[in-house]
Amino acid sequence: MQAVEKFIEINGARIHYLEQGSGKAVVLHHGARFNARTWEEVGTISTIADAGFRAISIDFPGFGKSTNGKFNSLSEFIGSFVDEMKLEKPVLLGASMGGEAVLEYSVDNPGKIGGLILVGAVGVSNYEEKLKSLDGIPILLIWGRKDSVSSKSNAELILKYVKTAKFVNVGNQHACYLDDPAGFNTQIREYLKGL
Repeated sequence: MQAVEKFIEINGARIHYLEQGSGKAVVLHHGARFNARTWEEVGTISTIADAGFRAISIDFPGFGKSTNGKFNSLSEFIGSFVDEMKLEKPVLLGASMGGEAVLEYSVDNPGKIGGLILVGAVGVSNYEEKLKSLDGIPILLIWGRKDSVSSKSNAELILKYVKTAKFVNVGNQHACYLDDPAGFNTQIREYLKGL
């Protein structure tokens, strides 16, 4: 089975996404140098679908095949996408820039998410005052051992406030899913099993 390419209109933007599988939704958000296809190329979309979940990998507005729209922030876009798609407490995965966007949305809407996977997320300290709101939500933090873009202190800050967060190292670089796709996808699979 392969991911199906789809589009949806939101706030004047034509948003491109890939979808595979059925069940509870896991929405994947890419980093600044990547797009929706990245998660297909490293096998994460099929890993999620094979685990019995509905994988939805999006191109942020202005990235990949998505056009720009009227959004004040990527966090606002995530909220609009979740609402428009009528997703019930999805699991949100975000890497780097996508990780910060997902985190911002999550601390403002903790009751709307079913889980969180942050991969080398940046800008965590911007949300320190709200991190406690995520306690009780299953969170997986995946960082490369030698991440030079987002230091481990970003993950440690979340661990300080969220007792339901777990930290793991995969690969070395910031985009650790490129270093060790198999190890990365194993962590995703194990996390989803525990939900």
